[in-house]
Amino acid sequence: MVAVAKFTGHVDDLLFFNEVADAMRRVAKIYQLPLRSIAHTTMPEKDMVGFKGRCWSTGEIELVLRCTVDGEWCEEPRTPAGVWKTAAHELAHLRHHNHGLAFHEFREELETAMQNQQESHQERIIRKLVKLQKSREGEAAIGNAEAAEAFAEMINKMLIQYELSPTDIDYAQNVDNDPVIEMKVNLGVYKIREQKTRIAWQQSLARVVAKAHLCTFLIRGKSNDIWFVGTRSHAMVAEYAYGTLVPIIDKLSDKEYYSFLGKCQREGNSSRAHGYRPAWLAAFVERIEERFFEARKVAVAEAPSSSTALMRLDGALVKARRYVDDKFAGKGGGLPPLAYAKYHGVGKRDGRAAADRIPLGRRGVTGGADLKKLGDGR
Repeated sequence: MVAVAKFTGHVDDLLFFNEVADAMRRVAKIYQLPLRSIAHTTMPEKDMVGFKGRCWSTGEIELVLRCTVDGEWCEEPRTPAGVWKTAAHELAHLRHHNHGLAFHEFREELETAMQNQQESHQERIIRKLVKLQKSREGEAAIGNAEAAEAFAEMINKMLIQYELSPTDIDYAQNVDNDPVIEMKVNLGVYKIREQKTRIAWQQSLARVVAKAHLCTFLIRGKSNDIWFVGTRSHAMVAEYAYGTLVPIIDKLSDKEYYSFLGKCQREGNSSRAHGYRPAWLAAFVERIEERFFEARKVAVAEAPSSSTALMRLDGALVKARRYVDDKFAGKGGGLPPLAYAKYHGVGKRDGRAAADRIPLGRRGVTGGADLKKLGDGR
């Protein structure tokens, strides 16, 4: 019986969940483990702080891919390495129901087996198709039409058999030309003031821009430096989007704060302006995140093949996260998030309205934004 995969988690984790679930099925088959189902689950609301997954004696396995806090998804998922280890751990429990020596020896064996399975079956099929496509092109180039046609026929049969499309081959052929890079934001170029402290709203914006451009990001303590990590095409766009947005947000938030403060002073109640700017910044970044998400949905819907488009998009994000996970494994848990938003109704309203006025495009701010006027820094 084939184990059933059940996913009800965060949409950004779907591709990775399917990859892990497929690998678990193959390993379970090799080791003849009684795996019945694989499901995504959330962390319990109470107790079990370190809960990452569980296995039932009936063969059901549950995995945590992304933590929750007060019922809400965390911004960043668990590291891919951590999820793969949890999957191997729970599979081992299908044979050993305790944590004895036999269990740990078997778990280590399954961790190796899962590592060997990390390259999905579909990826291997696509790579084979790429080789066939190159062979077809080579035969066609030397005028061997009969051989080229034979390769084309083999390719078509495999595309149908594995429910793939020619665009999958095109993407696979170009993926090596788009490696993962670390793109540091050049603060000087964008006239962003360098500071010897982390700036909460800038860090929040970096998270939004990274997510929208299928990257992750890195920060450094006691500075406002930001690096975007992703495939070259995505990281370069993310760096540009962030670099153009920061000075504009900085200048606009000041302009609207002082305008509101002046209004409050004229009304004889300047204390009303307290908390306006933090709330404005939080709301602006929140609305920018919503607009990026809306744009992504439209782009995927307009693609010739929505499933292929999603595979490309999410695949780039998984690739970036693996890069960070591999490079920084065992180097600590990173810096804690910064809190900065205060509640201020007018500030929140004005921040969202300002974000809606920004002409946002794929490469950040486009279509009439006067950078010299709006965003030349402070």
